[in-house]
Amino acid sequence: MARWLAASAALGRPVTDDEPYPHICGRRINGTDTRSGRPVYLQRRDCAECAQERHQRRPPRPPQSGALPLAA
Repeated sequence: MARWLAASAALGRPVTDDEPYPHICGRRINGTDTRSGRPVYLQRRDCAECAQERHQRRPPRPPQSGALPLAA
């Protein structure tokens, strides 16, 4: 069973890959859990769940002019 490392460090508990990735935006990771030894404040751009939600909300792109249609 694999773990989401950043989420586990941010939430202070193991977050396994069999559960959905949680929001970690707005959380602080202590310096003891980072390679640099400095604390890190996670922003929306650092949150995989926020990125997934943005991707799902994005409307499909129209085909570019001159593009060939997909074969059925």
